[in-house]
Amino acid sequence: MMVVIDAVRFDVLSPKQIRHLSVCEITTDELYEDNRPKLNGLRDPRLGVSSRLGRCASCNQTWSQCSGHFGHYEMPHPVYNIGWIPEVLQWLRRSCRYCGHVSATVLTKKCPSCKKPCPKYMKANAVTLRITEHDAPTRDLLAPEAHQYLEQIPQENVHIFRGHKDDFHPSSLVMTVLPIPPNCVRPSPTIDGDEVRGEDDLTRRLLYILRVAKGYAKVQNEASVIREHAMRRTQDAVHMYIDQKRMSSKQVANQKSIASRLRGKTGRLRGTLMGKRSNFTARTVITGDSMLDMREVGVPQHVADTLTIVENVNRLNYKQLRELVRTQDKTIKYVIRPDGTRLDMRTIKGRTEQLKQGWSVERTMRNGDPVLFNRQPSLHRMSIMCHRARIMPVGKTFRLNLSCTTPYNADFVSSFLFCYFEPEMNDN
Repeated sequence: MMVVIDAVRFDVLSPKQIRHLSVCEITTDELYEDNRPKLNGLRDPRLGVSSRLGRCASCNQTWSQCSGHFGHYEMPHPVYNIGWIPEVLQWLRRSCRYCGHVSATVLTKKCPSCKKPCPKYMKANAVTLRITEHDAPTRDLLAPEAHQYLEQIPQENVHIFRGHKDDFHPSSLVMTVLPIPPNCVRPSPTIDGDEVRGEDDLTRRLLYILRVAKGYAKVQNEASVIREHAMRRTQDAVHMYIDQKRMSSKQVANQKSIASRLRGKTGRLRGTLMGKRSNFTARTVITGDSMLDMREVGVPQHVADTLTIVENVNRLNYKQLRELVRTQDKTIKYVIRPDGTRLDMRTIKGRTEQLKQGWSVERTMRNGDPVLFNRQPSLHRMSIMCHRARIMPVGKTFRLNLSCTTPYNADFVSSFLFCYFEPEMNDN
């Protein structure tokens, strides 16, 4: 039976779901005990392994097989998530804090259900919400009060603003349980594959949250001003952990937040998931050359001596490649066995490696090798076309016949060269 997916919807995890996904509760700010990760700490082994040694205490898998497990920390009071503050504001403006009535539009004067006056909510900055009540001065709306208002909304009224029914409740937008990411997300620094004593920036941020929250628990019997100050410190610590750059304070910190890992050219999205840098590629400026064939691309000698092409050893090229390996030819860089072992020709110098069919070699580029040539932006399939390489001893630019510039929309700026090798399998 074929299942048809109509849509994909993303929601906020509720505190119950966070606790269900968690493998342990973090209750202490101590990381190690007797040189071992302390249980119920931020380095609890149940959160997964972060080095190549050992196995996960939750799934008994190695570091390459275990993707990590989340933990959780019970916050001493509700806190805002800096990314969800606009959504919290929308729910406050469309709901009544007395009876929980929800409207599809903003409530301005009185609640149509209980007829009580509705306060005015506004956003002071990226981290602060304010409330103006009837005949009262404007004040900051802290997260515990906002969470109390949202909790009064009945579940059957949520779909009025949402447009569809599900298990989401707006009180989940204010965090009462903080998810703790796995150890592999915040690994310790390593030297030659072995962990050294030191912590990732996210671990330090979480450690600061735990210590500030512990300080809040110690002032419960103090004056309200002291309690509010401790509450704001905990809130700021959570904001700095999620996204520090959106805070109004101009504090400069070297520790990265979660958002710092995602945004920017070197972030996870642009730098890792969408990164164009890969092996067997080169990039430089292109220039025209009318002496080249339309099927050729001029490759600088420096690029040809640096780039390698993986050529599989078969019955057609076995004798040629075996002779090159035996004579330690400089064009052969690596010999690759079927199990993935790479033999550097510089390390096996002075002894002959018995090349066999089914192995592979990495060699430098030759004249006539097929390569893929690309100029960004790649708007259609002719932005990437196959050419034959022609090594150019003079110059450091890619050369292209002027008749080929139209499909690339080439204006002689930088382009990419992708190398691959696919020998023609015939007996002639």
